[in-house]
Amino acid sequence: MTENTNNDTVDVHAHIVPPTLLTELADREREGFSARRTDAGWVVSVPGSGDTRPIRPRMTETGPRLAWLAQQRIGTQVLSPWLDVQFGTRDWARRINDAMCASAAEFGTVALASVAPGDADTMAEDLIEALRAEELAGLLLSTDPAQGPPLHDPHWDPLWSVAASAGIPIMLHPPTCGPSAELSSIGDLGNVHGRLVDNTIAISNLILHGVLDRHPELRIVLVHGGGYLPYQAARLDGGYRTGEAKTGDLIRGLPSAYLPAFHYDTVALSAPAIRFLADLVGTERMLLGSDFPFALGDPQPVHTLEAAGLSPKLLRDNAIEMFPRAA
Repeated sequence: MTENTNNDTVDVHAHIVPPTLLTELADREREGFSARRTDAGWVVSVPGSGDTRPIRPRMTETGPRLAWLAQQRIGTQVLSPWLDVQFGTRDWARRINDAMCASAAEFGTVALASVAPGDADTMAEDLIEALRAEELAGLLLSTDPAQGPPLHDPHWDPLWSVAASAGIPIMLHPPTCGPSAELSSIGDLGNVHGRLVDNTIAISNLILHGVLDRHPELRIVLVHGGGYLPYQAARLDGGYRTGEAKTGDLIRGLPSAYLPAFHYDTVALSAPAIRFLADLVGTERMLLGSDFPFALGDPQPVHTLEAAGLSPKLLRDNAIEMFPRAA
């Protein structure tokens, strides 16, 4: 086990591409995936979409990650796969999970699992199978599934049912190229605003289509502070009131009443935004996040949290309650 820092703060939103996976792919193609080193970093060839962006050392190497954790007073991270290489066949999902387990064991922490997109009953079975590994503590799911209908469609109910009944946390994360990429005006703002738009639309639809009414025990973590939804929830309420955003009657009356049903990371990138979110949904629904190692994440997440007047200890306890295997 790699020695970490002596701080017990938990960062729940951090990505990794396991080095064991890259070396395996460099040796031989697996499930259509391959990898090679370049001057700019590792590149993975993904079936159907070609080469990924270069993978920088902070995403794969132990030293840079531990140095950053120590500098930021963070004890550990809940490790998430990188969505750019996450989805493939069922065998690929198992390979990703095995590699994530190896990295989690190295860092003395836990990771989020992957399941292959497709039939939701099969996905539910695969999720239960994956979480038999003690290093896996939840599921990372794209807000824009690579295959099948959108997340608010009843197609997904078997997966939601299993996650709700078993208390399995699901982190919803927008992909690199979601629906907002089709906007002709998005230009260079895809990573800046597009992902938050994709987040907002997916979460809004989960609420409006009654997913939380059918599965009230779901434990869903929203990244990037929940996108734009918490800060414009009254507008969604307005659309529900006028009927233009209404698909059926909601048990809680208004869409905004469901905001406290989610958990939110702190990657809203400013103390005022984090403070607003805490006042809106309650500090018990907040989880420290960085979006490490990406440049558009929070470079000083503990400092931002403290500037918002929130205790890292409080959020550490929230993280352990959500991911008890991380304790």
